[in-house]
Amino acid sequence: MIYIILGTRGQFIKMFPIMKYFDKYKIKYCFISTSQHYKINEENRKLLHVRKPDVYLTVKKNDLRNIGELLIWAPKVLWNARKLSIKKTDCVIVHGDTESTLFAFLIGRYFHAKVIHIESGMRSGTFLEPFPEEIIRSFVDNFSDVRFCPFKEDAAHFKGKKNTYITNGNTVFDSVNFALNEKPSMHVRKLMKIKYVVFLVHRKETLFVRQRIEVIMEILKKILEKGLKVIWPVHAITKYELESKGIWQKVEQFKKKYQLETDHFFNYVDFMHLLNNCEFAASDGDGVQEETYFLNKPMLILRKITDSIPGIGENAVISYFDKIIIENFLDNYKKIKRKTEPNKSPSKIIVDYFRKLS
Repeated sequence: MIYIILGTRGQFIKMFPIMKYFDKYKIKYCFISTSQHYKINEENRKLLHVRKPDVYLTVKKNDLRNIGELLIWAPKVLWNARKLSIKKTDCVIVHGDTESTLFAFLIGRYFHAKVIHIESGMRSGTFLEPFPEEIIRSFVDNFSDVRFCPFKEDAAHFKGKKNTYITNGNTVFDSVNFALNEKPSMHVRKLMKIKYVVFLVHRKETLFVRQRIEVIMEILKKILEKGLKVIWPVHAITKYELESKGIWQKVEQFKKKYQLETDHFFNYVDFMHLLNNCEFAASDGDGVQEETYFLNKPMLILRKITDSIPGIGENAVISYFDKIIIENFLDNYKKIKRKTEPNKSPSKIIVDYFRKLS
């Protein structure tokens, strides 16, 4: 039996195409959710016609907002996982670099099953960015039995290690195609008629450092002063951290003075249509970096370093929080396009591996 264990929005988005192909080819699997991002995953699952998880390891209904909630949730996940009926002959698929990735890996090892890590090998070169994701990914992919790496540069970290495969792209490329085949909401259809920028920040190394948040607020102000509407889907953890640091009031001031919308957190279908029609995106997330690369949209990366390859030197610019780089991007973003054509379906490479096993 194949067990897929995941819990965050990002994991679900990048894994649901594989599950849909499993269903198409009648490959049996057990879908297990840690419920790390329960609410948004349930909404996306229904919109994208993905089956309900066979097991929920926790019954938490809201996204984690802080370290305290994480520390309460984590032991519940691991405690409840001991009741699973995973055998040594089974496969446990884990994805990415989140807390749920680590727990899925530990669960697989607890049952002595074969652990298969999807999105392996990506490296930023420093354990502090992204934190703790860089540490989790490095640990999990080095001790997994099978690794699927998005690009050859990612696979290069495993020279001499067997069972390392290259998918020539991220599975999110499939996700974008699936999402754009669904109709957006009326709210998004109205937004698509105007010029706007998609803005998104949510990474821990961004939110936990006050100085970095303040720099990003200045970048947001520069974008707003250009006269463009900015749509910022705010994560629960982002709002919590900005409120706790007294910075959210600045966001409220921006909303009164400029064209800033923070009131909607979009499902994946709406978000992809939103991204596909934006002027450009500014984000600290590698998911958005990969999606804008596939969609060929200009992207300002709100980080000093990235562990993701797509778009760098093409449609994506790392800001390094440098004023000159940021100003240059804002003045010339319409000229920034990708030069290479992406693989249309990295997910099928992974699915073909399992088809050969069955």
